[in-house]
Amino acid sequence: MKKLVLTVIAALSTAAVFASGVENKTNMSTGYLRNPSRNTEAKRPEASYYNVAGTVFMEDGLYLEAGNQFVFKEYGNELQTGNAYASYGINDYYSNDETTVWVYPDADFVYKRGKFAVFGNFGVYAGGGSLSYSEGTSATTLLFASAALDYQTQATQAYTAAAAYTAAGDSTTAAAYTAAGDQASGAATALVGAATNHSLDVTSITYGGQLGVAYMFLDNLSFAAGLRYVHGTQSMEIQSAYFTSLGNGSDSISYEANGYTVSGVFGIHYRPIEEVDLAVQFQSKSSVKYEVTEVKGALASSFGIYDGKTFHTDLPAALNLGAGWQVIEPVYVSASFNYYFNKFANQDSILGETDYDDSWEVALGADWDICKWVSYSLGIQYGKQGTKDDSNSTFNPVLDSFCVGTGFEVYPVENLTVTASCLWAKYFDTDYYIEGNKTELSKSVTNLSLGVTYVFPNL
Repeated sequence: MKKLVLTVIAALSTAAVFASGVENKTNMSTGYLRNPSRNTEAKRPEASYYNVAGTVFMEDGLYLEAGNQFVFKEYGNELQTGNAYASYGINDYYSNDETTVWVYPDADFVYKRGKFAVFGNFGVYAGGGSLSYSEGTSATTLLFASAALDYQTQATQAYTAAAAYTAAGDSTTAAAYTAAGDQASGAATALVGAATNHSLDVTSITYGGQLGVAYMFLDNLSFAAGLRYVHGTQSMEIQSAYFTSLGNGSDSISYEANGYTVSGVFGIHYRPIEEVDLAVQFQSKSSVKYEVTEVKGALASSFGIYDGKTFHTDLPAALNLGAGWQVIEPVYVSASFNYYFNKFANQDSILGETDYDDSWEVALGADWDICKWVSYSLGIQYGKQGTKDDSNSTFNPVLDSFCVGTGFEVYPVENLTVTASCLWAKYFDTDYYIEGNKTELSKSVTNLSLGVTYVFPNL
């Protein structure tokens, strides 16, 4: 029972919209959606996130960019037949979330002058959305069903003892055991009701920003360093009409948590010949310490949730590699590789620890200047997660994925760029076992985005 509780609560740490690492976000700009291969970016202000050392290769001027993504998603989890709680009617269970994210902002700036550049970025670095399961999830269903089974066992033992004392003529002790059995049986009934009739709402958003400088040591070599600040917020609420009869004091259990940290980012950009770009970037681990507040519901203490409790949900360190080639004047092709060091991060939650292996992604893409007013981009990406069949989340499934991104840049007037893009992600279903009970996890996400960039060339 305790292990199941830990499994359920551990999964509440994130409600990711799109991630290629378990926690780390990569969809940090409209440009990423049109072409996921961004690690050699050295023309647009989105380099302030994907290739910080590339900012000093941009033309002189002040670059400002802002955008918003619209995320259409469906997360699903299906509990397979044959589990231990079939007698409770919990033998073929499916729940899903279809909450649309309408506000997912990002902003970048770069000021380049001579051999120096100053860059900054703001966006959603982890989490990024809300999940709403009107029928709960297979994990929370199994949590309540497991508790019901424990209480039912206690009731059976109490009634057996009561019968033995009655036969021995000890009516007082028999009455006490009967009362205990009635209480345990009532709790079991209420928990079965909660298992089949509850809802879950989770929100997790980690806002981040970074600020740094880049310097060109040679005409073809630059180095950059910056500081990154992230602030994470989490909230969770489980509702059921049966909680009141369990002594909860209300029909919901909820909490909020906040955490923040500062970390570093470093990059090198090398241009061996005019047409070729090579880039290396390292994002150090962001160790986010959360503190729990606003705990409501007496049953929360049963899960070890209380005001003032702390835990770490880190953004693992990431290594970003990129290579790009200006094949001909209007066509630029690139490849990007990202590696996430999950094993060296504490991706924990209120009660539990996660156990993910490292994860990685690889992307290929091309940007084509069709004419002086329009350019077109297309890219693909494959992401391999470090999940195991006993380490995942029914709330926010962590799945391997294949993505296709495409979009247009339009230049209606001088120094102004308007971008529209779309990224479609194909996630591969996987099995996740909770206390031996098989759950099939699924996920689908489509991101649309609009962005605007303006350049002040004479500043």
